[in-house]
Amino acid sequence: MRMFLKEEKSANQCTALILAGGHSSRMAFPKTWKKTSEGITFLNNIVRLYKNAGVLNVVVVLNEKFTREQWENELLEIKSSAILVKNSYPTKGRLYSLQLGLRFCPSKFVFIHNVDSPFTPSVVIDKILNQVEENGVTIPSFKGKGGHPVLISNAVKNEIINRYESYETLRDVFACFPKKYVAVENASVLQNINTPQDLALFNYEVVE
Repeated sequence: MRMFLKEEKSANQCTALILAGGHSSRMAFPKTWKKTSEGITFLNNIVRLYKNAGVLNVVVVLNEKFTREQWENELLEIKSSAILVKNSYPTKGRLYSLQLGLRFCPSKFVFIHNVDSPFTPSVVIDKILNQVEENGVTIPSFKGKGGHPVLISNAVKNEIINRYESYETLRDVFACFPKKYVAVENASVLQNINTPQDLALFNYEVVE
């Protein structure tokens, strides 16, 4: 049996929280339900990433307007492998969406993953788990620049749940806690897909 060092965590000690509560206005189609050339939605691609990494609990915060009947098949697939939390007030911002989801995260450590980063390689998750900041935030970095997804500790989780209205941004929350940067060799940790042009950079065929 493998013995874990203090700063290491096994995947089953963590929850993955996927934020998909935005409007996707720049994509002209919900990013959540965009598909790769393999026919997998962005959201399901991320869920699979964490499940394959051994993360047992996955929570998705989803804009309520993307839970309508027209997305029934996609929703059924997500519900089979994740807890779905509807965000009825996306205009309240990211921290509001985040605290909604954190209330359903049972573990002390939580990955925060945005739906606009659907192509994160599993090696990034592994590297983060190998160098965890126990009392703060673990952040992957590429060429010295911090990226995503991040892993937050129980202290950060509770601060967001209890005091999210006291902060303007998630960056403001993180400023109150220790941070550990984990160097990775994957530029994807810096990339977000917000427009069709962004998606084209990944050489993926979009299927709607």
